[in-house]
Amino acid sequence: MPVLSSLDKARRHHAVHRNITDRVQRVGQFVLRRISQKREAMAANDGTDSGSGQRGQQRAARPPLVVGINGPQGSGKTTMVRSLVDYLNARKINTVGFSLDDIYLSNADQQQLAQTHQDNPLLRFRGQPGTHNVELGSATLQSLLRNTEPTPLPAYDKSLKAGYGDRTESRHSAQPPVDVVLFEGWCLGFRSLDSAEFAQFLSRVRDVDNSLYKYSRKFTDDNLRQVNQNLQKYERELYPLIDAWVWLRLADLDVVYRWRKDQEDELAAQGRPSLSDQQLEDFVTRFMPGYEMAVPKLDAKGFVTSGLLSGSTTLRLHLDSDRNIVGCDHRL
Repeated sequence: MPVLSSLDKARRHHAVHRNITDRVQRVGQFVLRRISQKREAMAANDGTDSGSGQRGQQRAARPPLVVGINGPQGSGKTTMVRSLVDYLNARKINTVGFSLDDIYLSNADQQQLAQTHQDNPLLRFRGQPGTHNVELGSATLQSLLRNTEPTPLPAYDKSLKAGYGDRTESRHSAQPPVDVVLFEGWCLGFRSLDSAEFAQFLSRVRDVDNSLYKYSRKFTDDNLRQVNQNLQKYERELYPLIDAWVWLRLADLDVVYRWRKDQEDELAAQGRPSLSDQQLEDFVTRFMPGYEMAVPKLDAKGFVTSGLLSGSTTLRLHLDSDRNIVGCDHRL
């Protein structure tokens, strides 16, 4: 893994902040349009006027818009969500955000998972589908959708346990009524492959002349099959609660190594525990098959949603290797 100069790191760090305004403007407008659309849909369902002041108690409990945000590690998802929360709250849109990372299994549960799947290095540490507490994520979203009581937001500290992380007590609660929930994650939205799709995927992985699946090739068919099967739980329990999606789409996945390295360097600069270069390389290598398996299907078939909104429900932002937006489109 190449060593980056301080100047290179500063330039790349600046690139995230330079384009964050552009991202927030694009995504913020997309979210505002979808809020109106969901309010109209819910008003039609309960027989109220979305712009009226009638039945105020019922409107106070109106479900918020839930937006899933998908993007590779280091793409700036967390920074964007923080800025979006500020952007929307400044417009009197009560907004909360949390991450798929916040619902990782506890360190003890992760160790038990690794023990159960000793032959699968993809499940040895946190990261892949199967290493999250999906029930916790679903319960959190359902509480937010009820919009009638404070909802403790889950928390996870990646710096604990020598950089391998552990769950922590919730430090923040969302206070109703919430208008928008921003839920982000590197594999949030990834869809499982059916038997025919998975067989086709494996045939490409085992084709040594195909360089597009070089990371998945490091793992066995059973390793990959288990992760694919794990996604079915996310599809059943999380995705039907999400109304719309924002996708930070990266063409060259190899740059994920560099972006993740930037994150670890920031932790080290703050004096917090971080992964060594070797640990980081092992760690990120276990994420890459997830992209290789899922991204082609997302390109072809899109994301699973609640089905409450009509028309385009996904804003896809195409990123270059410096995180700049180089294209934008809307998808069903």
